[in-house]
Amino acid sequence: MLQTVAETRRIGDKTLCTEWDIGVNHWAGSVLFMSDQHFDSADCDRKMLKRHLDEALKRAAPVYMLGDWWDAMGGRNDRRGSKSSLRPEYKRSDYLNALVEDTVEFLAPYAHLIAGWCRGNHETSIISHAEFDLLGATVQQLNAQTGSDIQIMPYAGWIIFRPYRTCKGKRGDNRRVIDSVCVAYSHGTGGGGPVTKGVIGTNRRATYLPDADIVISGHIHESWMVELQRERCTGNGRIYQDTQWHLQLPSYKDEYKGDSWWVQTGKSPRPKGGWWVDLSVQRGKQHGKEVIVQPRRAA
Repeated sequence: MLQTVAETRRIGDKTLCTEWDIGVNHWAGSVLFMSDQHFDSADCDRKMLKRHLDEALKRAAPVYMLGDWWDAMGGRNDRRGSKSSLRPEYKRSDYLNALVEDTVEFLAPYAHLIAGWCRGNHETSIISHAEFDLLGATVQQLNAQTGSDIQIMPYAGWIIFRPYRTCKGKRGDNRRVIDSVCVAYSHGTGGGGPVTKGVIGTNRRATYLPDADIVISGHIHESWMVELQRERCTGNGRIYQDTQWHLQLPSYKDEYKGDSWWVQTGKSPRPKGGWWVDLSVQRGKQHGKEVIVQPRRAA
């Protein structure tokens, strides 16, 4: 199987499309989804984060980041954090600039892989209270310094995965799309719930996101995968089944330690990492050439 370089472009206000020119009969590719890194926190597992990004670099895999890259709670007027809990490099009067600079330095080797990056509630909170767009400033610097083309995404939207083959004709080359995979994403909402861990939301989302092959979100620092098998009917009356995948992205932050607020409020330890989505083009029994989806944990 061959992983080819992906290209991502904006095709709507809330929709990005990542495409691969597969060029061969058999092809496989991977996409890394991650969320809630809380990179500036002393509790962020930066070694794990770097390991996953290094694997994406080795695979030439697109990376989608779904919000809350920062805690961004160490500002002078922010009651949620304290200067004593900050990493040493952030104990500056221009705190928000320090967050941008450190992120740009860390992500520069991977910037060309980052296809899309959306704001989470921590980023939108800084815009509301400090009138500073952390994500906008960071993406602007990364694109300027590295030549990348990172797309800023809204809090929720769509991503289309589209492998194609270039066909040569008398009038020039043209693209023949093999198949499309539709991803409905959101940074996430709610608290997850100590018992259900947010899984109960899968059936709710399935009702208003019927066109999604994958539904993915973060925010609640949990990790799970649910397969919903569906019976479908074409306009010609042909009946077939497909799978809608629901993925919950965990965090890269471990707050379950010492006398932390997390421990004092009775919250449980949470998983860390992200999710890979592996794609392959195979000859399906019902649709001819089609894209096969297989999620797996990045842990």
